[in-house]
Amino acid sequence: MKNFLDIQDKVLLFDFDGTVVVTEILAKKVISAYFKEMRVAVPDGFSDMIVGRTWKAAVDEMQVRAMALGLKLASSELLLAEFRRRYQEAFAEGVPLVPGFKELLPELKAKSKFMGIVTGSERHEVEAILGAHGLQDEFERIWAFGDYEFSKPHPSPYLTALEGLNVNPAEVIVFEDSKAGMESAHLAKLKWVQIAFEAHAQEPDARSLLMIRDWRELQI
Repeated sequence: MKNFLDIQDKVLLFDFDGTVVVTEILAKKVISAYFKEMRVAVPDGFSDMIVGRTWKAAVDEMQVRAMALGLKLASSELLLAEFRRRYQEAFAEGVPLVPGFKELLPELKAKSKFMGIVTGSERHEVEAILGAHGLQDEFERIWAFGDYEFSKPHPSPYLTALEGLNVNPAEVIVFEDSKAGMESAHLAKLKWVQIAFEAHAQEPDARSLLMIRDWRELQI
């Protein structure tokens, strides 16, 4: 069954990982594999800290949690560099799009007023993945890690985008998958659609306009 969403002349802001492309499972695997190789027994939830957030925010939380648990981790600088290196190696092998996105893209572009990406990933990562799918020219602007002050779930990423666009929040529809991302949109007073493709995203958020498993379920 299709879910209808009116996007006519709307500003569409897309999260990237888990919303447009299937990368968050890769990031979680990178974290789990690293700690396994280092023989550091961390709780399972450590790999979930990357979901919807920047690598820096995830590493910062790991250090706080590790300290509370009495665990000794490598320095934040080393962890950040190692996770980024491994992640880039992983996505260089190919990252799939969330099903239905590429097929729906022409209609999304034709009906909307503006399309941008608001992500915790680094710009070169996003551009490389989009380029691999031939989508490098489909978005008018990307707000990536380093373009705003605080990571999701802080509203900073979306507030920065709104400030750059100078638009009424009522004109904006966000597409998000993670709890952190949806909270960021909520705190920025924006409406959003929940993309529940990856396992972590399948708990419904009653505040969303609607929830779809992937882009094949959306009618615009």
